Order: sequence, then C-alpha cells, then structure tokens
Amino acid sequence: MNHCLIQGVINSAPQMRYTKENQTPIAEMIVYFKGLRSEDPTRDLKIIGWGNTAQEMVNELKEGQNIVIEGRLKMNSVTRKDGTKEKQPELTASKIHQISPVDVIKSDQKENDESFEKKEGDKNSNWDSSPLVPEVDEIPF
Repeated sequence: MNHCLIQGVINSAPQMRYTKENQTPIAEMIVYFKGLRSEDPTRDLKIIGWGNTAQEMVNELKEGQNIVIEGRLKMNSVTRKDGTKEKQPELTASKIHQISPVDVIKSDQKENDESFEKKEGDKNSNWDSSPLVPEVDEIPF
C-alpha cells in the first residue's frame, strides 16, 4: 500500500482546472519541505487534489501556509528537451491538514494555561481522588 504523510509549506497557491469528460475538479500546487539534515537543500513536490479535495485546496489554502498532506506518492518520467529522461515526484492528496504557526500555538497555550489555573483554583476543594478503574471486576466470566 502506498500511503505518505509529508509536512511542507505551500510554495504556489492551488490552481483549479477541470477534466474534459465529466468536468471533475483538479487542483495543483507546489509545496517545499526541508531535507533530513541541516545542510540538505529544500525540495519541491507537486501536489494534486481531485474532487472535494481539490475544492478544499482552492478554498482554504494559501501560499506560505504550513500543511501536512496525506496521499499516494508516484514518480512521473518526463523527457527533457535534450532527450534525457527525468523522474519527478507527485503526490495525489487524499487529506490535507493545516498547521497553525508556532506563535499562535504559544499564545493560545498561554491563554489556556491561565484559564485552567483560574478554574483549578475554584475546584481544588472538590477534587475527586477515586480510582479510575473499579476495584470489583464486573465481567461475569
């Protein structure tokens, strides 16, 4: 089974087109991602979305966003002008998950921590310390 998860940044905004026969929407975009080592260059990857995924890509995604893409990876063989063949990767997306920027996560976390502390201050007197698992096994066998 071919199933990949790739985290990347959108390099070019999704572009919509349609098939000739039944007018199925197809969206294409380019994302880039870092190499495994710090000295490795960033790599580009073409992302294709079909149907509802294509609609979501065009409606919700913008250049510069961090995303995680789930889908099938394939290699296309392309003939260059000089006659040599080149392999280019392409990912057909099944799901796309948006990732919030780090600053937003930190500020949201700080607000959540403060509200949690306020709520905990009120609840300390009502703390339930009973075990999560019952002491008696209710299964009859």
